[in-house]
Amino acid sequence: MEIVILYGTVTSETGEIDTPQAQKARRIANFLPRPELLRDAIIVHDLDDNTTSIRFDTTAGPIRILLPVAEGFEFHFIHDSETGPRILGTFRGASLPVRAIAFRISEFLRTRGLK
Repeated sequence: MEIVILYGTVTSETGEIDTPQAQKARRIANFLPRPELLRDAIIVHDLDDNTTSIRFDTTAGPIRILLPVAEGFEFHFIHDSETGPRILGTFRGASLPVRAIAFRISEFLRTRGLK
């Protein structure tokens, strides 16, 4: 599932979203190694902030994996709590294959008991 945030409004109109980050997020989501991750993954295109992330509902609340905006930047694991967003961890991997990125996401969530 994909959603778009534009002007503070959430919609499901993703027909025009074809950025490199959006394409990479779709490929990563397709290679998530565990069925519960694949089923629960939501790709979020926040056009207000110009970001793309993959969101999961976990036992601790929503977790977003924010994709890097360019080569050399990091993936960020962000917990959206009631007190505001908090970075749980990061990893460099913009040049990794999408299967390796999907595996790292899965292992991060699994080893912390989140999913």
